[in-house]
Amino acid sequence: MWCEHPREYRALRSYCFLRRFVCDQSRHRLALISTLVRSNSPLGAIRPLADQTVRLLAAGEVIDSPAAVVRELVDNSLDAGADRIRVSFWPESWRVQVQDNGLGFEAEELPMAARSHATSKLGAIEDLWRLRTLGFRGEGLHSIAVVARLEILTCTPTARTATRARYDHKGELVESQPAAAAPGTVVTVSELFELQPVRRRFLADTKAQVRAVTQLVHRYALAYPGHLFELAVDGRLQLQLWAAPGLKQRALQLLNSYDEHDLREVHLERDGRRVRLAIGLPDRCSRARADWLQIYINGRFVRHGELEQAVRAGFERTLRPGRQPVCIVQLILPADEVDWNRHPAKLEVQLAGTAPACELVVAAIGEGLRHFAPKPAAALLRLAEAHLPYAAESTGGELLLKALAQLHQTYILAEYPGGVCLVEQHVAHERVLFEALESDWQVVPLEPPLALELSSRQAQNLTEHGIEVEAFGERSWLVRSAPVALVGRVDCAEGLMELADQEDAAQMRAALSCRTAIRNGTALSPLQMQQLLDRWQRTRNPHTCPHGRPIYMPLTDGELARFFRRRWHICGS
Repeated sequence: MWCEHPREYRALRSYCFLRRFVCDQSRHRLALISTLVRSNSPLGAIRPLADQTVRLLAAGEVIDSPAAVVRELVDNSLDAGADRIRVSFWPESWRVQVQDNGLGFEAEELPMAARSHATSKLGAIEDLWRLRTLGFRGEGLHSIAVVARLEILTCTPTARTATRARYDHKGELVESQPAAAAPGTVVTVSELFELQPVRRRFLADTKAQVRAVTQLVHRYALAYPGHLFELAVDGRLQLQLWAAPGLKQRALQLLNSYDEHDLREVHLERDGRRVRLAIGLPDRCSRARADWLQIYINGRFVRHGELEQAVRAGFERTLRPGRQPVCIVQLILPADEVDWNRHPAKLEVQLAGTAPACELVVAAIGEGLRHFAPKPAAALLRLAEAHLPYAAESTGGELLLKALAQLHQTYILAEYPGGVCLVEQHVAHERVLFEALESDWQVVPLEPPLALELSSRQAQNLTEHGIEVEAFGERSWLVRSAPVALVGRVDCAEGLMELADQEDAAQMRAALSCRTAIRNGTALSPLQMQQLLDRWQRTRNPHTCPHGRPIYMPLTDGELARFFRRRWHICGS
């Protein structure tokens, strides 16, 4: 057929040749462009990373500082049952050593000790959701070996000799030999980040690194008050914390500015959850920063926003504005309620039952704030303190106050078994009214209603707390009800304006109790003073007003005897 039409045939051949030529040229151009792009691109072709690079990247997620080395090694020591742990740090030499009296490694375990994901703490996948150890991933020693030189000297309680083992940067055992050592383990990490000079350069200065390691040891000491912890820096002992009988005593080892009267330890248990607290009395023990609001769950320090808010809620209206509580919280929760597998440093945790844990913490704080003993008036005693051959003890327990006199129409002088105290009448009454409003907030009709100039937000604040308001012009509102404490007062309108500025119920109760409490400068009869003292003693928190100011100053008979340099006092004679 094509022979009958040669012209068409030649035209078709020419078209096909031209099309192939264009396509070939396009492919060549695309290949050339691709080559040029790849040669100028920092990405290059996709290819697998070298093994050493993979190990360094993985190790960098776990070990990012000397403090991270200490964290992993102390975790291992605690998991091994150690109760005496010594941390040594040479910051200029990039060297860390942790020594303990734990169970140690068996000789046959050492070849696997620093391999990736090799651990005795985790078996089946189900174990991941019921962890009872601090470590579980099998990454700690391996990550350390990747970024440093790792040596382990270990001896089990039943072994005749110890074993010294050294590892390469792959976590493989390269040398093992007998040695002499006491039962336990000494892990030495040297030349840290020798393969990562950039990381060394960007780490904090020496002082900051020492502070980070010191803070870490403090946290372990608070988590395990029954253990001995030591910290040496450049071979010099910087910190020695002997085993303490309780959390309160451990906290006092670290909080040098407070004494035993300032802290209280509280234990509480509900539904299989336990909490132990060391809390500071708000009128004498608070901080400018939240550095002593610390949460520990199952033996590990964590940051948990909801639990920290629960602590602040427990101290609500007991601290001065801008002050933070002293509160160490140790929570023991069922293992299946805690998910640790969320953060390389295990600083963050997911709880299956956050609400019950928060309620337990708030209840424990409330329990602790109700049972503080009076604090000695130390400042007064120092004025006349002599070198007496005895130490008078202050009395504790419930205050049974008897009103004696009113001073400057502001303070009530009261006597209790074992001493006297001064009570400021306004803040004591303020505390009484505040707690009464917590349990019985009453709003009654206001006749006639008051016309007030309010913003829409202020009107909403009043409405949210049961106070009836009605629009009355562009900015005017008719207030048709008011808290019963304000009704009939000459400053009712002023009080309602103040309440309208409060954003939440606690602020509103505090403002109302402050406005309606007995004013300083008001004369009180002996009966009125006694009635106020009786009501104040029955409050849940008799120590501070809702704004955090102290209410009373106690002075025991023993302290009076010391001040006047007597060798006896009434209660002790």
